[in-house]
Amino acid sequence: MSIFNLNFVQNTFFMQLPKLFKKKDCYRISWFGLLIILFTIFLISYYIRENIYNYLSPNKTISTKVLVVEGWMDDFALEEAYNIYATGDYEIIITTGGPLDIGYLATNFISTADLAKNILIKLGADSTKVFAVPRKHVLKKRTYQSALALKKFIDINYPNIKNFNLVSLGAHSKRTWFLFQKALPDKEIGIIALRDQRFDPEKWWETSKGSRTIITEAIGYFYVFFFM
Repeated sequence: MSIFNLNFVQNTFFMQLPKLFKKKDCYRISWFGLLIILFTIFLISYYIRENIYNYLSPNKTISTKVLVVEGWMDDFALEEAYNIYATGDYEIIITTGGPLDIGYLATNFISTADLAKNILIKLGADSTKVFAVPRKHVLKKRTYQSALALKKFIDINYPNIKNFNLVSLGAHSKRTWFLFQKALPDKEIGIIALRDQRFDPEKWWETSKGSRTIITEAIGYFYVFFFM
């Protein structure tokens, strides 16, 4: 067989095999398009950075005689909560919270709800108008379980309560408000988000405390919003 015929046979054989690759036209982003995308991402990131604290810290009060205070908050927040009670037209305060993680052996307080109640009384609140509603120890959904404990307390002791203002701290407030509304759908609930003094809310990204708090609370809120 001649070399010409051999090449013809080989070419014919390989042409009959399925192709592993093929040529295809495609579009790639231009430098200008890339700059537009990066600039858009920058604007969105900047907007989120400047507004996320306020978004997670809503304030919407209602007219009510009942003030509910999350007991886990720092002393400066409980002082502010007391001032809200003292200067408002409230008749009772209810504190919520779970078991203390540290200090209960020395203080004899078994929960943050009880500790917050005692602090409010020392600040000047009438002891007959402050009620602690502790929840049981749980590993997850702690805020929601505190809301359920409050619901049970109200249903048994104060069934006439139809609304209340809820006091929380900074970026935790949005999630707290959502979960309490979910646990007590028949109640009208206002929210008071106290300013977080542990970092500068206007420059939260400049400190590790601020960054951890905002990122954690943002993830926590969107998790409960979409999955609870």
